[in-house]
Amino acid sequence: MNGIPMKKPKGELHTLKTKFDAGLIESLWSENGELMYIIKDGLDLNEYALLAKQILESEGDIAHDFTGKVTNESKNEFARFEYRSGWFLDGLAEGEIE
Repeated sequence: MNGIPMKKPKGELHTLKTKFDAGLIESLWSENGELMYIIKDGLDLNEYALLAKQILESEGDIAHDFTGKVTNESKNEFARFEYRSGWFLDGLAEGEIE
């Protein structure tokens, strides 16, 4: 996946959120600021990581880029996703924009 945020139309976003919420047990932020979603055992972690990325990037509520994690209820497997906010000031901190 490239660095361009994955924006979805409202109708499609609602469908994605409904599916994601059906498998979601809990969402939490770790002490070091990592967003983690815990989903029901037996669900595809990579699919839910992609769903999380698409939903978050479509909503655009978080202004900074970060790596998130989706884990199963047993917490013995996980998948990561790269959230890209798409906010125009992001490049300033990394020296990409002068």
